[in-house]
Amino acid sequence: MKKKFFILPVLSTVLLAPAFLAHQVSAEEAQASPEPAKAELTNQPAAETASEVQPTAPAASAEEKPAADSQNTAAPAGPAATEAAAAPAQSENLPEATILHTNDVHGRIVEEKGVIGDAKLATVIKEERAKNPKALVVDAGDAFQGLPISNSSKGEERAKILNEIGYDAMAVGNHEFDFGLDEAKKYKEILKFPLLSSNTYANNARVFQASTIVDKDPAVEGDEFVVIGVTTPETATKTHPKNIQGVTFTDPITEVNRVIDEIEARAAAEGKNYKNYVVLAHLGVDATTPTEWRGSTLAEALSKNPKLKGKRVTVIDGHSHTVESTTYGDNVTYNQTGSYLHNIGKVTFKANQLLGNPQQIPAETAKKVAPDPVVADMVSKIKARYDADNAKIIVANSPVELNGDRENVRVRETNLGNVVADALYDYGQTGFANKTDLAVTNGGGLRETIAKDKPITKGDVIAVLPFGNTISQIKVTGQNIADMFAKSLGSILQEKDGKPVLDENGQPLLEPSGGYLQISGAKVYYDTTLTANQRVLHIEIKNKETGVYEPLDPNKTYYLTTNDFLAAGGDGYTMLGGPREEGPSMDVAFADYLAKADLTAYAVINPNSRAISISSTKDTDGDGYKDIEEIKQGTDPANAASYPAGSKAVDPGKQAAPMVNTPNQTKQVAVHVAKTFTKDPAAKELPQTGSESTVALSLVGMVLGFFGLAGIKKSHKED
Repeated sequence: MKKKFFILPVLSTVLLAPAFLAHQVSAEEAQASPEPAKAELTNQPAAETASEVQPTAPAASAEEKPAADSQNTAAPAGPAATEAAAAPAQSENLPEATILHTNDVHGRIVEEKGVIGDAKLATVIKEERAKNPKALVVDAGDAFQGLPISNSSKGEERAKILNEIGYDAMAVGNHEFDFGLDEAKKYKEILKFPLLSSNTYANNARVFQASTIVDKDPAVEGDEFVVIGVTTPETATKTHPKNIQGVTFTDPITEVNRVIDEIEARAAAEGKNYKNYVVLAHLGVDATTPTEWRGSTLAEALSKNPKLKGKRVTVIDGHSHTVESTTYGDNVTYNQTGSYLHNIGKVTFKANQLLGNPQQIPAETAKKVAPDPVVADMVSKIKARYDADNAKIIVANSPVELNGDRENVRVRETNLGNVVADALYDYGQTGFANKTDLAVTNGGGLRETIAKDKPITKGDVIAVLPFGNTISQIKVTGQNIADMFAKSLGSILQEKDGKPVLDENGQPLLEPSGGYLQISGAKVYYDTTLTANQRVLHIEIKNKETGVYEPLDPNKTYYLTTNDFLAAGGDGYTMLGGPREEGPSMDVAFADYLAKADLTAYAVINPNSRAISISSTKDTDGDGYKDIEEIKQGTDPANAASYPAGSKAVDPGKQAAPMVNTPNQTKQVAVHVAKTFTKDPAAKELPQTGSESTVALSLVGMVLGFFGLAGIKKSHKED
């Protein structure tokens, strides 16, 4: 057979192949799995989140527990783990035990609405110790910082109160570093009990004591408490970077198990048998915290540790500000009290009982007791000094409530966030060498609500901004700004009963994140139904000379004013950083702005005017153009007569269904799925099924194929 007879069939095959392949590729993409996309875990934490006070929670969900093959799980796979899981619910020679605990008090020295206060906390503990003199009293961190009354002494006065109450041990929380590393070390000198963190290192050595053994009665064996401390690695972004220079935080589970190995080896050498382990964990159970760093994951891992078989293990947790009581396996009891002294935690054990009874003593109960006179006198003197300094009135009467609720400022635009950001923006117009283009501040830094129809005092201002941050201006690119807002809006979504929680715009609400940005001088349009890296739809920056909002230019240089925490890359904003100009303390600029601002302009608590929650598929006026496209083109999304330049879109009711993988359209699925099918900008364009070029190519291929086959038949005959 001659070669020429193969030309037509080969050519037809080449021409037909793209048509068939195009169809195949497009079909496969359209049939992508409809299952919900799970949020990827990264080591980019997002600030403390979760609700302030929640009902006692059931056992942690499977999603919060580590995978069986997790590298961080202490227990090895196989028979050992099985044997540990089969440990009995009771063990011999275990006395009754009581553990009283607090976490995330954040300087709540004074009794307030829903807050027990230190004087009555002291009484509750004294009464519980009267019932059981061997009761262990511990704290899971973040004890000293948070309110101006405590901040005024950098937490040192509260440390003295804890000494008076008689705590036995305390974990190091991320906010123990807020006044600097030297101050965190100073707490060790002030406190008359151990300050514990097994996984905090500097210069290859632990900064704090890893563990302690509390023996309430040396004459009795088996009643000792082995107490181990562990600190969240999120501290790297949950305090000012300058506070932890040279400090590293190792993996919590690995480090706790290392300490357990050390203690058990030493006990064996000394002929001792410790039966009560208490892990003071400042880790939390936030959904935004990497799974391997959660307190629930630690508890699960400890329940599988064969070295703890037959021993009581109690995990006292903090950081996420959640109320949670649960158990793991046969011997691990987990408890967290929420925050701010809304509750006092209590775990009780009957004789020979491995699993404890975790409880909460709520404020309504604790407040019925008489305050401890010694602690009450200490608090009174601290308060008198503080009140004298902070009674200065800044605004005679606030016409609006400026809302700083934790569950609000960390998920969406609020009026308080707008005022604070506007104060930064205002200062930035004259306070630096270059005028500020935009200003942002993190929602996690806003800590109180300013009440309506009451004076605004210096104390109120400091309560909103208790961290003492300074104003900073840095030079950034438009791309830095785009990346910054992508991170701000990248949290996973809130869910309740398996369904997304919606905001007032009908869009899924983000999980609370301390890194959520409050904005001035910019507008950010976003859609939470899209995947995290696609949520930002459009960004506009206000022209500081004309007041007109203009599209962000990724290549342009902008001047960003923020607080020194974010400017240095805090809260995981690694796209920021570099040289910066410094201004005054944020509270000073905020107070100055409040004194001259028209606060009636901030009457709406959630305006949705700067961080704008919007559906990327919505077409309000039904003119065939999506709202976001009209916004980008400067036309009115609510007016059908106003549409982008060019030919008017066809009647929306007559339009064909949008095609998958086209540049300007996406296929929407249920909002809780958070999955879209979009064109990868880096990928080459694939031909679309049904396009005119593809159909023509197929016809040509079929004709040539016919002649090619005829040629083959003829050649066979000639051969």
